[in-house]
Amino acid sequence: MTMKKDYAAMALLLALAGCGGGAQKADSPTDTTLSQDMDTAGEAVGMGRLAVAEQQYRAAGERALARDDVTAIGDSGYNLATVQLDANKPQDALATITATRAALSVRGQSGDDSGLDLVQAGALHRLGREAEAATAAARAAGAQDSDIAEKGQFIRGLIADDSGDQATLASVAAYFATLTGRVPPSWSADAKEIAARNLLATNGDARTAWQDALQAVTIRRHQVAYRDMARALGVAARAADRAGDGQAALQLYARASQSARQAGDTAAADRWAKLAGAPAADPFAQPAPPAHTK
Repeated sequence: MTMKKDYAAMALLLALAGCGGGAQKADSPTDTTLSQDMDTAGEAVGMGRLAVAEQQYRAAGERALARDDVTAIGDSGYNLATVQLDANKPQDALATITATRAALSVRGQSGDDSGLDLVQAGALHRLGREAEAATAAARAAGAQDSDIAEKGQFIRGLIADDSGDQATLASVAAYFATLTGRVPPSWSADAKEIAARNLLATNGDARTAWQDALQAVTIRRHQVAYRDMARALGVAARAADRAGDGQAALQLYARASQSARQAGDTAAADRWAKLAGAPAADPFAQPAPPAHTK
């Protein structure tokens, strides 16, 4: 039975493709229940129903354990961890990764899994454990799979910028500068965001950084990658402020805050709202209940 990781489950992993776990014969019998659980979970991810996706990937993993299928165990564990991370539950994602590695190891797969490394890096970064995150991201960046390597490099850049590690950020920017020709849109967005961050870190042209960040915003909007889009709006706000356009910066911070809040990233939303000076009006908020009078 051939399973696959649902890389669309995690915004950081858009456009990746491949299989994980271990090698299985292509003609091995199909477990219809397991396949349906995986398919249902993938459909739920596409509709943003992360709670349903988490439940279905967990069910798929339980079926994979019953089947003693190393490929399906690896893929279900990876997918469950990515959904947990998307649902802003990084501790749960780390626990899933640890348990998945153990389940693979007891079945003879003791080598590193770069896909799990990538999700682990994202979870550790979300928790502010930057040194550990950087180590996991570096492992992912060295993957043979070019898609995983690209995302590993991107996370390395985010960690480096947040940590003030200009040398690593510059090396990641140099990596993206080598990407030429036709590349996936998500790679282009990553390259633009890293370029903007590197310009700001090195006191480069702030207006160029501003435009690079806004290009990343546009690409991610088209990809329905709203958490990443909000982060790029935050970078654009920093660049606008550095360029001396304080009004534009305040507006961009307000936009980033609103987008992040609706995407479930409340910590970033609160941070950007503070930088915006005040929360932007939400026209879709539930109205307050009428006051009772005696």
